[in-house]
Amino acid sequence: MQILVIHGSMRSGNTYALTKEVINRLEAKPDVEITEINVASLSLPFCTSCHACLSNGEEYCPHADITLGMGKAFSDCDGLILSGTTYIRALNAAMKNLMDHFAYYFHRPRLFGKHGMVIATSAGAGEKNVAEYIKNVMGQWGINGAIILTQNTKEKRLQSVKAGLSAKFEKKLDAAAEQFYKRIKSKKQISPTAKNIATHNAFRAMSLSDFSESECDKNYWSKDEFNRAYPVKIGKCKYLIGALVYSMVNKLADIIGRSYKKEAN
Repeated sequence: MQILVIHGSMRSGNTYALTKEVINRLEAKPDVEITEINVASLSLPFCTSCHACLSNGEEYCPHADITLGMGKAFSDCDGLILSGTTYIRALNAAMKNLMDHFAYYFHRPRLFGKHGMVIATSAGAGEKNVAEYIKNVMGQWGINGAIILTQNTKEKRLQSVKAGLSAKFEKKLDAAAEQFYKRIKSKKQISPTAKNIATHNAFRAMSLSDFSESECDKNYWSKDEFNRAYPVKIGKCKYLIGALVYSMVNKLADIIGRSYKKEAN
């Protein structure tokens, strides 16, 4: 199994150390291959919100020489670990910048069926909010139910040789790494939340309507694998939620589209 790890911190501090602890446990498994990418080494300029990836395609991103390679790495892995640190109770800028470059994944999600893990640390507070944010973004990308592992200064610092790891945190770490491994090994799909189902079908309806101005979005959602309530197996209740949202947004988009064209003429 291929696991991709993205180190989001700009330095090899507590977040990096915690992520390495997870990697060590996964590397002990006989069938695991891990690729590590450090955001700091990418020299990725800030996203300028030029909308080129949304309107024209991801290959038109001004920083495509970096982002296309990252996109391929995302697509090729079976499991994705995103680690981010907490700056003033929010996700650090370097990791946020990388995620900003993949805003088009919200319009054209493509990581369905993959499994995710989120690692976040802080010097006191906010790491849980950061972890939830990353998890929610991964959900919009198509990776559902990512496992969360967090740490703050209430736990002993990993980079301190004297401190080491508490038995309680060792157990928590072991459990998270083992659960992540077993999920990938089983190839069992994690069901999306009702919110993700609704968002998925709202984008599908808007992209396929006459009101849509993005050929990239329209071509994407026209594919049989994506033009349905959700690309992976979901229960009847969630299917009905998806179908209902799609129908409502599709009708609303058509009404707005006709009105817009009438005013334009």
